[in-house]
Amino acid sequence: MSQGVMDRYYRAARRFADELRKTQGGEEERKLRELYAHSGTETEKLSSVYFDVNIEEDWIERIEAALPHLEAAIREDRQFIKTEGNVLPIERVRKVSRSSVEHLSRHSEMITHVPDEGEDLIPDRLKVYENESNFAVYENRVLYMVLCYTRDFVDYRYFRIAQAWKESRSETEFRKEIRTEGGPITVEMRYSDGTDGLADLDKHNAGKIARLENIAGSIAVLLDMPLMKNVALAPMVTPPITRTNVLRMDTHFREVVALYDYLSCYTGDGFTAVRHENSLAPFPQEMEREIVESVMFLSYLNAKYGRNLSGELAKRYDEEEERRAREEAERQEERLRSILKRSETGEISAEEFRELIIAEAERREQIEKKNDALAEEAERYRIGEASAEMRAVRLQEGIDRSREETAAVRMQMATDRKQSAAEAETMKGEITALKAELEKEKERTALLEARVIGMLEQYGVKKEGVDMSEREQFLELEKERDAFERFFERNWGVAKRKIRKKLLWRKGK
Repeated sequence: MSQGVMDRYYRAARRFADELRKTQGGEEERKLRELYAHSGTETEKLSSVYFDVNIEEDWIERIEAALPHLEAAIREDRQFIKTEGNVLPIERVRKVSRSSVEHLSRHSEMITHVPDEGEDLIPDRLKVYENESNFAVYENRVLYMVLCYTRDFVDYRYFRIAQAWKESRSETEFRKEIRTEGGPITVEMRYSDGTDGLADLDKHNAGKIARLENIAGSIAVLLDMPLMKNVALAPMVTPPITRTNVLRMDTHFREVVALYDYLSCYTGDGFTAVRHENSLAPFPQEMEREIVESVMFLSYLNAKYGRNLSGELAKRYDEEEERRAREEAERQEERLRSILKRSETGEISAEEFRELIIAEAERREQIEKKNDALAEEAERYRIGEASAEMRAVRLQEGIDRSREETAAVRMQMATDRKQSAAEAETMKGEITALKAELEKEKERTALLEARVIGMLEQYGVKKEGVDMSEREQFLELEKERDAFERFFERNWGVAKRKIRKKLLWRKGK
């Protein structure tokens, strides 16, 4: 529990105790308190372990000052170019450089045949040079080593500080069992607090812990940068560090080396942790009184919510507050009347006259407060009424909009249904026409098949591999015959009409 919360609860506990002292309870309450106070003292036990931690700031400030230089040194992106050459078959060569031609001029054995006149000279092999960037320069490796060293330095101390707080713990337990006229009451409590203490820090240490976390996060980000990931594959630099020109002259790398010198020479822990242990059995008198109050309050909570007494208790509380206010007002009025009565005979002192003026001012102030409260309540009612009217208007508008939208949806649905019916009729007509056309096409196909078969029979040509004696083939043959007969009947009818016309014309002549 933080110090701010502790302060709030201490003030509340003091006010709670003062209120209980002002209003003395009855015999029943007094007996309960005594029974609770004398019961179960042999079971009372409190044990607590906590640490006073003081974190020094010198090493934190030194690392924070070096972080910008560490990042700037990484962003310099130092590297050296390594040129490597490989002799490849000519068919694998993609690009020819000047160095490749110079190498070929010194190695004529790569040319095994002379080209014909007018043709290009093509060697069998050629040395190809490639430039490779290498970031594992000594300075970058030193930078990576310093980052790792700083990370370990901070993590070790942060772990030690956190470990000290994690050892903090507190336990409280007791069991109280009493017998009353109504029956037995048993209260048993065991409280164990194993929080790590980081939540209980004062502002001074909390700020330092936040700074340590920021440092650890910054170093993790730097180590995750592409350059450091590349350098991590190279062997780690071992102390002592060789001061190259870059490490001595470059501003950022000079600070990197200075940070390493500072951390490697740092001999202290960077913090102090003083352990405190406290044990109480049984509880001291003041704690026993507060424990009894907590047990009494627990009994109150159990009865309040177990018997659904919240509404009744609130009602009695308001009545008691009104009674106290009336009694206070009556006492004040009685005193004022006494002062006014004595003022008529001139027996009033300056102090009493001043008190009379103050009382009158307070009375006027109370009247004004009541009037203001009534005005505020009336204003709240007026605002509530206006809000209710506005909500009613908005609801009615919403209902009207919903009705209009419903009517529009219904009209759209009716239109869609009509359109769907019309489309269905159109499609039905198209399907019927397609079916008729399909039947005509089938009959025309059957007719053509029949004519083909007839022509084959007429000319004595027989199709090999065709067997029309099977059921399905024979049924198809019947369909073709029927189609041909219908074709024959139609054409025979036309032919008969033509014959009649010719005979009649001849007869007419």
